[in-house]
Parts: sequence; C-alpha cells; structure tokens
Amino acid sequence: MVTGVVLVFAGATLLLGLFREPVFTAEATVSVTPQERLSDEEARETFMQEVQGAVAMQEAMREVTRRAGWERGSAEFAGRLDPRPVIQNGGSGLRVQFSGPTPEQAARGANAYAELFVERADGLDDGRPAGGTPVAEVSLEQRAAPSEGSGPRPLIYAALAAGAGLLLGGSAALLLESRASGWRGVRDAELTLRAPVLGTIPDYSPAEGES
Repeated sequence: MVTGVVLVFAGATLLLGLFREPVFTAEATVSVTPQERLSDEEARETFMQEVQGAVAMQEAMREVTRRAGWERGSAEFAGRLDPRPVIQNGGSGLRVQFSGPTPEQAARGANAYAELFVERADGLDDGRPAGGTPVAEVSLEQRAAPSEGSGPRPLIYAALAAGAGLLLGGSAALLLESRASGWRGVRDAELTLRAPVLGTIPDYSPAEGES
C-alpha cells in the first residue's frame, strides 16, 4: 500500500510538471520619490496608493500588452502580472513581477509595465496625484532580466509528492493494521497468548454463499 501510494503521487506530479506549460518570473523595480518628506511608513504607503490610483494602469493594459509583444490578450496578461508597492530603506516604489512561458517573455512583460508606469507617473498634472503629496521623481530603478533559474523543477515536485505519499500511505497502513481483528498466523497467536504455539488447525469451513 505504501509503495503504491508513493508511486501514484510521484508519477502524477511528475507527469503534470512535464506536460504543464513552464512558468518563469521576472521582476522590475520602480522608484517613486515624493517632493515632501514623509514622516512614517504609513504615510509612504498612502502616498504610493495615491500614485497608483492617479496613474490608472488598468486603463493602459492594452498598450502594455502591445509593448510586451503578448498575443494572448490583455486579460491573461493582467492575470500573470503582480504590481505591488514596496516601502524599504525609507523610500517608496513599485515592484512589478510578471510570469511568462519563457524567461525573455517574463522580462519583457515586467519591463513594459514598469516603463509605461514611469511615463504615466511623469505625466501627472504638476506631479500631484489627486490632491495628495506631489511626486518629485519617478524612475525605473531596476530592469527585469531573463533568468534561467526561475523555471519549474518537476523532479523536486515529484520528490515532495513522494514524501507526501509515504506519509499518507504509511498512516493508512497503520490505521488498517490497528483495526485488523483476529490472528493472521502463529506469531500473532504467540504474542497475544504469551505462550508457545505447538500447532495450528486450518479453517476448512465452507466459504460464505457455499452449501
């Protein structure tokens, strides 16, 4: 039972990993500097939310898709995109992650979104998002680069599935063992009776349903 469960889990995971489309993730970083000094982290988070709302990148998703050379539609592109505000080292910015079928496509998607974000943020009226804190400077701090090491690892997933199968199969085997009733051999009888067994009599009773 244990061996069977392990083989099923590992085999299914390995096949899924081999036939599934590979996914590579690339990341670009945008730096957004306010004109006024912000007092704390909460103020910087509010500032980034105001900038994102004013830039309104959802309205420019078709342009981002065109620049990235994505041919599967803007809806799927948006589903693979993860733009997230980041607050670190006293500064504020935007981390853009994109997952694509190839390392190059992942990098193009992340860079296309980040570049257009910078362009639209620079075009805000007087650099002020909806009456909030004025924006002093927006720049593409780090471009996304293709990475060969960000792809899937089917063998690692298969090993994890084998471990899960070993745990599940072992638990099921122990459960069935604890619920088993009767003696399955001489050894079980000796352990139960705490006495040696000199002989056994086979069960010749007719099977259920026979005369």
